[in-house]
Amino acid sequence: MQNNLLKFSARSIVQSLFLLLIGAYLIFASSLSLLAFDGKRSIELLLISLALLNTCVASIPVSDSLYFNLAGRQQRVLVVIMLLLVLSCLYSANHNRAFLEASLYLGLFFFCLFLAKIAKEKPHSIQVFFFITFAAAALLYQTNFFSAFLASFIENIPLQWPEPFSGFSNVRFFNQYQIWSISLLALPLLIHPKLDKRLLIFLKIIAIGWAVLLFASGSRGAIGSVCIAMILTLIIFKNHAKPLLKLNSLILLAGAIAYLLLFKLIPPLLDNQVTMGWRPIEQLSHTSDRIALWQFAIQYIVDNPWLGIGPMHYAYYPGPTNAHPHNSLLQWACEMGVPSTLLALSLIFSGLYSWVKKFYKLTNSESLYVPSHLWIGLFCTLCSGLIYSLVSGVIVMPLSQIMMVLIIGWMLGIYFQDQQSKPVSQLQHISFMLLAGATLITLTYTALPSLLPRLNSYTELPYQDYPIIAPRFWQIGGIPH
Repeated sequence: MQNNLLKFSARSIVQSLFLLLIGAYLIFASSLSLLAFDGKRSIELLLISLALLNTCVASIPVSDSLYFNLAGRQQRVLVVIMLLLVLSCLYSANHNRAFLEASLYLGLFFFCLFLAKIAKEKPHSIQVFFFITFAAAALLYQTNFFSAFLASFIENIPLQWPEPFSGFSNVRFFNQYQIWSISLLALPLLIHPKLDKRLLIFLKIIAIGWAVLLFASGSRGAIGSVCIAMILTLIIFKNHAKPLLKLNSLILLAGAIAYLLLFKLIPPLLDNQVTMGWRPIEQLSHTSDRIALWQFAIQYIVDNPWLGIGPMHYAYYPGPTNAHPHNSLLQWACEMGVPSTLLALSLIFSGLYSWVKKFYKLTNSESLYVPSHLWIGLFCTLCSGLIYSLVSGVIVMPLSQIMMVLIIGWMLGIYFQDQQSKPVSQLQHISFMLLAGATLITLTYTALPSLLPRLNSYTELPYQDYPIIAPRFWQIGGIPH
């Protein structure tokens, strides 16, 4: 009995420390200009390594992993995707970089499962953690943004990039991070309406400010993705979704009005130069630019339909000016092959279908064990991210990758909250831990050669060997050869 209590206490401490690290990463990494792209990636690798290490050495039964709660078909699909991923690496031009990206994906998978386990065991704590983390991250970032805006307004000088959108080398990286929280910031207003009124007003201000930044960033893709996801959520959840969608619509409307006042109406009326020639990024991507990138990806698919050109290898071949095609579907298909892509799509759609099906089942039986607004809000958020990934690098950038697996992990934890862990054979137990260990070893072995020079100085990198100087795994994302 005492040993069980000690194990439970140790597990709680590990989980709490893990959440603390994730919270600090999400709150500060987006706002600190000192923590550049490669710094964000390095900390992501650290977090993934900790999750893998926990899976390898934890004394708790591996059956606690929610992987074994998945349907048998979904488990088999995941195994086949992993095997195809390894084969794609073996047939790639640069094995080191291919296995680096493959081990990153597998590491994110284990990271997601670890977070899902915490969400299942501590549903209330994880809910509070996410709401506080998202609100604090948004508040700190807005403080930086509006401080720069106010300073430029007072000095009557144009607001220059990258002053307002600090912490990111490209404003689209901010959008890829923001897309995962913008539909959730206002949720506490519906879930906890009895909170202190001053706190509720404060949360509304944070949510509206976050919407202002969405419009100020000028991202048609992000705005469109949020709107399409809201429409899709309304169609699927009908009247159940109306309170949340109405609230989020009003917040977006207030954000749009505030943006127009701050950036379009007040400065010209006062003859202030703060927004003179306002363009939040010089290399703003147009639709034609993406089409050119997609054409390269389609050609790679035609030439390598079964296993693709290898993970990360869109950044290997000369031609495109970007290290990824700004489309998650085409990226996976051209790098990992069409069969792997079709399996991944079947997994996504079956997961979304199961999520909706269980909501209606629990709602009809009046046994829904979490607030309905949370269930619907997470669906809307995931759809926003998935849709935006079709026109941007959501699945590529470090912060957006972490945000994505956090949302998926949270959803898995909620979905299986009312189910007991399934029995696991010794073979399954050993295989699961060996896979986590192999992933950790591979990730460490393949990441260190490219990580160490970046920790020292960028001047040591042989720029002439990089066919593409654009972000992918690292800020300079091309594969040298």
